[in-house]
Amino acid sequence: MKEEKEDSFFKKLIISIKDFEKYPELASKKWSLVLSYFVKLLVIFVLIISFTSVYKVAEELQQAIQYIKEEIPEFTFSNGILQVEQSSAIIEQNNDNFFDTIIIDTNQTEENNVEKDKEVLEKAQNGILLLQDRLLIKTQVATQIVEYPYNTLEETYGISEFNKQQVLEYFSGTNMFLMYIGIFLMLALYLFVLYFISIWLDIILLGAFGFFTALIMRLHLRFSAMCKIAIHSLTLPILLNALVTIIETFTTLRIQYFQIMYIAIAYIYIITAILMIKSDVIKSQKELAKILQEQEKVREELERQKEKEEEEKQEKKREKEKEEQRKKEKKEEKEKEKEKGVGQEPQGENA
Repeated sequence: MKEEKEDSFFKKLIISIKDFEKYPELASKKWSLVLSYFVKLLVIFVLIISFTSVYKVAEELQQAIQYIKEEIPEFTFSNGILQVEQSSAIIEQNNDNFFDTIIIDTNQTEENNVEKDKEVLEKAQNGILLLQDRLLIKTQVATQIVEYPYNTLEETYGISEFNKQQVLEYFSGTNMFLMYIGIFLMLALYLFVLYFISIWLDIILLGAFGFFTALIMRLHLRFSAMCKIAIHSLTLPILLNALVTIIETFTTLRIQYFQIMYIAIAYIYIITAILMIKSDVIKSQKELAKILQEQEKVREELERQKEKEEEEKQEKKREKEKEEQRKKEKKEEKEKEKEKGVGQEPQGENA
């Protein structure tokens, strides 16, 4: 028998978004086909997220380069020491940049002055402090300030010296393009692993939710089947997540509570799929009852026909018996008449 042709990825994508009546069929697909669909969907999502992330990095980097070019005085780095041609500290506080606080103070000789700079850095959400021999960073993620000695640049990256002009030349032209490509590839790989794990956790939770919801509705569905439905139910939320990321990257619009909507949409798909399966089961039961009813009618009709045939057979048998009885009676009458005729013949002669 010829095997049915498998639907394309984009056809499955459209079915997963709008064709609820086909979810019972999706639940019966092989795991290899379901996983193939999931990986392709995840790759598309990760590529979009990676692109928007690199775009943000490029914007931040361009702002940083522009800041260095226009705001930072001439500086030199040599043998793990950073020198800036300005005697006083530079403190820049701007909420438009990733680092809302930037402090450059390479002429510090007293530890007390360094502590004052650290106090300013502590108050920042995302701040950076450039000292003569080390770099200090404060972020919202870290619980405390992290220090990076400059001598690690030479040990790790082989960078021993540079100046302002060399930095500006490095972050331009081909070097920037290659750097963005590298960031994109590394970020895509990292995000694929990260989202693969996090989305699978969502799939397991949705599968468990669907499994117990089906039990409440008196449906005995396998947990694996509910996980397959969960994968397809996440199609629209994943695509909407990518769309929201694009909108928030290229516009000032911010969509609040989307993560709640993300999982809520998937739950709606799960419940709808279970209701569709329940409807199919009820429909199948009605069709089965109708078939059994028709079979009962056929059986009764066959029994009536059999009884009728039996009655006709008995009637024929009775008719045959009557016919034989009539023939027998006729035969007996003829024999009696013959005997009677033989008995009367001598009397006629004597007369």
